[in-house]
Amino acid sequence: MAHPLNLTIDLFLSRMEARGEFDDLSGSGEPIPDLEGPAPSVIDKLLAESDARPVPVLLNIEIAALRERLNGEHDPALRKDIMKELADKQTRLAIEIEAYNR
Repeated sequence: MAHPLNLTIDLFLSRMEARGEFDDLSGSGEPIPDLEGPAPSVIDKLLAESDARPVPVLLNIEIAALRERLNGEHDPALRKDIMKELADKQTRLAIEIEAYNR
């Protein structure tokens, strides 16, 4: 089974390559230092260096921010809008988690 972030990583790297961010890198053409173990460690290293995060993690961050906004808001109309947005994010998170678990 392919890693769930393969497509995200490929898109990220393709965009960087198109922008020329890999041109003239130091150590170009040399082995990557401090790399041990199988391919998943390469993926973990790339994710850590690029600060890439899975969609569920990003959604959890957005949900936490919405909850803070909701707690600080006293206007009923604005609270209702925030609650709708919060419900939408929570639904999307549930869908993402379900898709990941398949």
